Amino acid sequence: MKHFFIRLLAVICTIVLIIGSNLSAFASENKTQNVEQIPTSMLNFDTDTAAKFKFELSEVSDNVQLSKGVNIETIKKGLQSAVNSKDERNSVVPQALTDPYEPNNNSDSAKSISYNQYMLANIDAVGDEDWYKIYLTASSDPNEIVAFLLKDIPAGCDYDLYIFDPNFNYAASQNSGNSDERIYIQVQATGTWYVVVVPYSGYDDNANYKLFVGDAWQNGTTGWRSTNMTFNFTYSNVGTILPYQIFDLSNDASIPDTAVVQYIQIDSTGVGSWSGQHKYIYSPQTRVRYETYPGLDYVLNIPENTLSVKQQWGISTGIEHLFTPTAKWTPNIYFAYKYIIQ
Repeated sequence: MKHFFIRLLAVICTIVLIIGSNLSAFASENKTQNVEQIPTSMLNFDTDTAAKFKFELSEVSDNVQLSKGVNIETIKKGLQSAVNSKDERNSVVPQALTDPYEPNNNSDSAKSISYNQYMLANIDAVGDEDWYKIYLTASSDPNEIVAFLLKDIPAGCDYDLYIFDPNFNYAASQNSGNSDERIYIQVQATGTWYVVVVPYSGYDDNANYKLFVGDAWQNGTTGWRSTNMTFNFTYSNVGTILPYQIFDLSNDASIPDTAVVQYIQIDSTGVGSWSGQHKYIYSPQTRVRYETYPGLDYVLNIPENTLSVKQQWGISTGIEHLFTPTAKWTPNIYFAYKYIIQ
């Protein structure tokens, strides 16, 4: 009986040692899976890119500094009488391009415009001012920014953009020549706001400008894209992180320069069979590796409104189990973003 218990104890110890050895191997495998690896030195982030999605908010006040020798009181008065297109002899000539908003030469005749819609109009005479009005609601949310944009100013003309809040405090954009004019405001006063297009020099009644009042932040996506990458799995690299490959969006003209990441998805397409896949994406902007958990496509812990979409991204992966002799992962990727409209 004594020998029986000794033999039984030996068997139990053997089993414990085997299990312990296997558990240690599995734990080591997981630990290897989570080791941080620095991507190739080819990965970099252009600091100029970071500045692209920063924008300056304007504040309306009663004493904004103006350039070009403009008197704000003159702007406020607007054109005092209706004006048709005229030549230098002050004789009426046919208007080349119909402007459905005329007459809108001062605050009393300002025409209502819609939020989040572009509209087209033109300056049709020397000294003409185009006044528009829109009802806006105050917000304390820093992400609720209103953009006032004046675009497509005709060549050879210099138009400026002014906005007035319900108390006639104002802000202005006075760029030179026909450069776009932009004002971004966090609305502090609920009521009727006025938007005024004023020609500083020149006019063209045969060319429209484009005006927009709406949300500064817009939503967009890259759609699902192939990364054109292949990651090969073998028994020898199970439990390791494979070398990073570069997915370069830094010069992608289809993505707005101001685009910042909302979320990222990476799928699991490929050939062969595996499980326990961790997918990694590295941002040289923050020098942080973000990852998905096994079974998930969504990348976790993406910082809000921080990561520029237009950068080089390092992509890698690791698996815990391989069920075929070899396998290949050919990832597709999806970026959802928001951007400042310009």
